[in-house]
This record gives sequence, structure tokens and C-alpha cells, in this order.
Amino acid sequence: MDKVQIERSTGLVHHYASVDGNEVNENSLKAGAVVSMYVDAPTRTINSECHTAGHVVDVAMARCKINFPPTKGYHFADGSYVEYRGSIRPSERGHLLEMLKMAFSLLIEEDIETKIEMMKKDIADETCNRLAQNFEFDGYRDNEEIRIVEVAGSSCPCGGTHTKSTGDLQERGWKITGIKCKKGFTRIKYGWS
Repeated sequence: MDKVQIERSTGLVHHYASVDGNEVNENSLKAGAVVSMYVDAPTRTINSECHTAGHVVDVAMARCKINFPPTKGYHFADGSYVEYRGSIRPSERGHLLEMLKMAFSLLIEEDIETKIEMMKKDIADETCNRLAQNFEFDGYRDNEEIRIVEVAGSSCPCGGTHTKSTGDLQERGWKITGIKCKKGFTRIKYGWS
């Protein structure tokens, strides 16, 4: 998979790529080699939508009064989900799933603008943890600028690409598709029609 990753400790941006199916690494190219890269716009659009939709899942959970801390997310089209620490009783899962689907759909209809801002650690902590202590900032230096993304009014540290608003998820038909609870964790699955 081709991707870009920022190394927080050094600020270096790493580009991971493949050529004809073979992974490119430091041994594949000589220093000073000229390379050409391009952005696959249709794929990037889907990835941006997918990542934004994951944040919308967080807001839908909050609107349904479920404030579990997020533990991980998989924001790629081949099996998107957001996982939370906490479990829902089996008897309540069906009802919650319907409530989440409705909340998610309403957030898309509201067409809420995405905002991206760089913040110092203390401001980022205050901004992202104003409702619940869901984000740890101990790994950041005090003077470090942290990229904070606000989707549908909810802020968190994030380096991903996003749509301009929640309304951009409507055309492809993004929606919540399932809920699974296992070993004290709840996984909310999402995708498009």
C-alpha cells in the first residue's frame, strides 16, 4: 500500500511506495535518483471520505450518549471501523445500531464543515478532552504543534486527509453498517452503499 507517514519525533515525512508491485525502500534507489509521484485522485477522495466518516462515527456515538474512549480505527474502504473501550449488552445492540445509523445520517445531512488547526499541547488537550479524557498528550513535547481535526464539532489529534464537510459523505452513501462487542470492546463498522 502506498502511503505517507509523518515521523513526529523528527518531523520527517516518509513516502512509502511500490513500483510494479515491488516495494520501494532505501536499497531500491540511489541518493539523488529522480522519482515522479502522483496522487491518485479518485482513491484519495475515497480515503478522505472514509477517514472523515470514522470521525462522524465518534460524533454519532456521543449523540447516542455512548462516551466510550476510542482505542483504534481502521479508515480504509476494505473494512472500515472504529473501536471503543467498553461494551454494550447484547439486548441493547440492535436498538443502539438503529440509533447510530440515524445519528450518522443526520450528521451528513447537517453538512458540518471540517476544521483543521495546529495547536500547542496544552490547548490541544483542553480542546480535545473537554467532554471526556479520551486523548493522551503525554507523548508530545510542551512546545510541539499538534494537528487537531474537528469533524462535526468533535476535535482530536489526527494526521489524516478529510473531506471539507460531513455533507461530502452523502453522494457515495456512507453509513454505519454493524456493531460487534467482544472482550470489553465495541467495534462500529461503516462503509458505503
